[in-house]
Amino acid sequence: MKANRIISLFAAAALAISVSAQQSAHDNYFGLYFGGGLNTMIYKANNGEQQIDCGFDAGLYYGRFFNKTVGLGVGLQYKWANAYTTYNWNEVTTGLTHPSNPNVTYNLTTGFNGFVERQNIGVLSIPIQVLFRKTLNDRAAFMAGVGLAIDFPIHGAYTAKQGTYSTTGVFPALGNYVIENMPEHGFSTYNTTQNAKINNLVTVGGSVIADLGFRVALSKNCGMYFGVYGGYGVTNLLDKPKAEEMIMINASNPSVIDYRGTFDSNETGKAYLLHCGVKIAIDLGWDDKKKEPAVDEEAERLAAEQAAAVEAEAARLAAEKAEQERLAAEKAEQERIAAEKAAAEKAEQERIAAEQAFKQNVEAISVHFDIEGAKLNMPEAEKAIVDQLCEKMKADPSIKIVITGHTDNYGDPEQNLRYFGMKRAESLKAYMVNQGVDASQIRCESKGQNEPIAPNDSRANRAKNRRANISFE
Repeated sequence: MKANRIISLFAAAALAISVSAQQSAHDNYFGLYFGGGLNTMIYKANNGEQQIDCGFDAGLYYGRFFNKTVGLGVGLQYKWANAYTTYNWNEVTTGLTHPSNPNVTYNLTTGFNGFVERQNIGVLSIPIQVLFRKTLNDRAAFMAGVGLAIDFPIHGAYTAKQGTYSTTGVFPALGNYVIENMPEHGFSTYNTTQNAKINNLVTVGGSVIADLGFRVALSKNCGMYFGVYGGYGVTNLLDKPKAEEMIMINASNPSVIDYRGTFDSNETGKAYLLHCGVKIAIDLGWDDKKKEPAVDEEAERLAAEQAAAVEAEAARLAAEKAEQERLAAEKAEQERIAAEKAAAEKAEQERIAAEQAFKQNVEAISVHFDIEGAKLNMPEAEKAIVDQLCEKMKADPSIKIVITGHTDNYGDPEQNLRYFGMKRAESLKAYMVNQGVDASQIRCESKGQNEPIAPNDSRANRAKNRRANISFE
């Protein structure tokens, strides 16, 4: 009876898995997704500081799996990306001719004061991916994709968010006469009122894309996907480099200031799309229609024989179980004894390893000094190691160390070897003796400038070479 119950449970579990597995692994998927995160543009403004920003992705997708593992996906998605640029900068353009007085040249100074410009771009993309799938259980599957996206930037805009910009004219022919508060002549300070379309976007570009996550079956044909995604544009979002400056007085009307955004001026000529974040999708899954197999009498006979074999095997396994439990009890006792022995050996190994690690930490530190001084300059972390070494040496007089002093290449090499290097080693020794270490446990030596750890080509590198190191004898 017990064997029959075991066989019945196995059969019921197999039937449940065979039915519910269709929910997590379909041949076809069609769905809608939304994602959000770091959707921005990567670029370098010549005179501004860029800050990345967040955005979102949304779209439709279709996936077709050719087998249990590999498939192909295509979709249509919209990506919204944002970025900021902050300007604090003055620029002078000389030799200009003002429309109001073409006989007199002037120099134009354009200045930005805490000026923040926000750019946003909307991109319509067609992603094409190779899909991978691993079924985890009857309701969940791991899914991933990698591929390319064809990007069509469909609109872009820039908006000034805060700060001011100004235009000032200097007329050298008039004794460097300055005009800065005459907006009718184009010279004034302006608030952040710009809001305009970006006109320098390419027609089509491309990105490499990838995503991974988990699909959870909600019903036989409906599922939900949770994952992360990422993509980077391999083509420049901008059509061509611009020669125009960001601010210029209008050539025909001096009371009008022509302001061009970061992407429509000579501030930058390259910008690349970056989008990554988390995504959620809901889909419908279905399988291709398959021809129902005909009833096979031979297959039924084999299935009956297999069921009888399973019942016989279950009885044999029950008889073996008692013997295995007895052997397991004996093995458990042996393992307990072995574990106690291993624990003792491990404790000794850990003690030795800790001692070796401490010595390595001691030999890894460097105590640094001023250019000609021998005043100790130890960070708290290194001081803690030196103080711990002092305690160990006081507890164990057999520990012997060598303190080696080093210098940079400033000054006389012989004096560096005989005096400054030795002086620094003795300074560290004095500190340790003051902590209670017996002076006989410490030997001092000097290498002078002969063993630098950095090139003596800058103040910072020379400071690295003015040091003292500890080694064990």
